[in-house]
Amino acid sequence: MLINSIKRLSVFSTIFAFATVLNGVVLAAPGPNPSTTPALKTQTSAVPHQPIKLTNQQRQQIQVARQQRDKNIEALLNPSQDTKFKAALQSRQRIRIVLKSLDLNQDQQKQVQSILQTYNLQVKKILSSQASQPTSKPGEIASPTSQPIKK
Repeated sequence: MLINSIKRLSVFSTIFAFATVLNGVVLAAPGPNPSTTPALKTQTSAVPHQPIKLTNQQRQQIQVARQQRDKNIEALLNPSQDTKFKAALQSRQRIRIVLKSLDLNQDQQKQVQSILQTYNLQVKKILSSQASQPTSKPGEIASPTSQPIKK
């Protein structure tokens, strides 16, 4: 009887020791180090992301710009690349991933880069037109938010 209780006590103390040590090892494991992890951030700003509210006109303008971008890229591709490109776009893959999978030659890469830069500038212009629009609704008076109210 005494031997069974000693065995049980030994087993429980061993389990407890392992659980304690393993918990300490897990908690002591280093987290991701920002200096060694690859840069995954696409935007470095102090302002957190806020959802963009686009008007229907802006959505249409971006859609037209995207369609023009795709047509310009398709014009550069050979028939097999064009087939892959159209199939990937229909499956809603990201444009950069699609372009990497096409094995473009250097001339095509330069031209595609130029097309993408033009598209990005067009989108920025469309989005900046949103930022310049007043945020107050018709009939409301917009109060200045940069100055505190003095009593």
